[in-house]
Amino acid sequence: MDKELSKEHIRKVKIKKTVKYLVILVAFVMIFIIFKKIINPSIQRSRIQTAIAEVGAIEGTITASGIVVPEFEQVLTSPFTSSIDSVYHKAGDKIELGEPILKLNNEFTLIDYKKLQDEYKLKINRKNQLSLNMERMLIDLQAEYEIMHLRIEALEAQVKAQEHIYEFGGGAKVNLDQAILNLKIARLEQIQQGKKITNQEKSLVADLKELDLNITIHENNILELEKRLELAEAKSVRNGVITWVKDNIGENVNQGEIIARIADLEKFKVESKISDIHAPKLIVGNPVKVRINDIDLLGLISNIKPTIENGIINFIVELDDKTNEHLRSNLRVDVFVITSSKNDIIRVENGPFINGSGRQDIFVVSGDDAYLRTVVIGETNFDWVEVEKGLEPGEEVIITNMEDHIHQTKVKIKK
Repeated sequence: MDKELSKEHIRKVKIKKTVKYLVILVAFVMIFIIFKKIINPSIQRSRIQTAIAEVGAIEGTITASGIVVPEFEQVLTSPFTSSIDSVYHKAGDKIELGEPILKLNNEFTLIDYKKLQDEYKLKINRKNQLSLNMERMLIDLQAEYEIMHLRIEALEAQVKAQEHIYEFGGGAKVNLDQAILNLKIARLEQIQQGKKITNQEKSLVADLKELDLNITIHENNILELEKRLELAEAKSVRNGVITWVKDNIGENVNQGEIIARIADLEKFKVESKISDIHAPKLIVGNPVKVRINDIDLLGLISNIKPTIENGIINFIVELDDKTNEHLRSNLRVDVFVITSSKNDIIRVENGPFINGSGRQDIFVVSGDDAYLRTVVIGETNFDWVEVEKGLEPGEEVIITNMEDHIHQTKVKIKK
């Protein structure tokens, strides 16, 4: 029994020693590998990407996002609250200038139109009646004024007669005074009558002006409603394609609600947006590159919206080639606004090997090795990096992220 236990114990001890030696061996191998990498670091050629430094131009850009939209789009809205009466075309149909798309029910609007016409006639009649009444009143007041004038002439004659009689001692002073008093009263009454006529004329003019204003407003309301009635049959203002139409017959629509969209799908522009931190660099007329996959289309900023919404500036890019085959409505694109340009500089393709501008450490390839070198980075854009110092044309640069090797001065490139 003791002999069997002793054999089992010896076997377990041997296993433990074997495991211990294996662990030590693996540790030594790992240490050797790590040490070798530290002493002689390397990287597979397939894991890196390189570019050749060259002399060329670079453009300073700011990057924006954009969406391709038709250069022209007509949005048709309902001119009044109504319902869809008839639909002549569906989305996707080509349409020509003046061709109807749909028709709105105008029954209630026609009732309002007739009501406005009746009210207009009443206002015209009221104006005519007022003019006639005021004309009669003025004629009567003018007639009274003329009668007063004749009475004054008669009283003036009486005063002269009384003065003559009194001068020759044939009459009493009281009779002369009474004649003079009657003349003064008559003259005052005539003056008052003249003021009354003037006031009545002013009142007539004011009343007629007010009526004329109301009539003009009414005429404008009628004209506006006539235009709305014409718009009850929605028509295209140019040749294009219907991109959307409200085609559910009988469906109610509110005044101002969109009922159809028509676009020219042969010419396009780009609606772009960018952070407002770039506002000082954004100018109407700035040249622009619009990138669609690997295709660059040139253009310029034609309009910048004056309002900033949630820190975003919206602007429009007018393309030089508005009919390019790669343009599609609602296609999302990258927009590069060109703010500056340099010629005859040393440049390298952009990549994750740099971070901003100024002094940077990069790896320059020489044979099967890559050597760490400090360079000075200038202007950068989506495509290129300007190297102001530390690099010559024709030198090969690793443009892959080499952050793991940045503390090493030399890296072996394995095939």
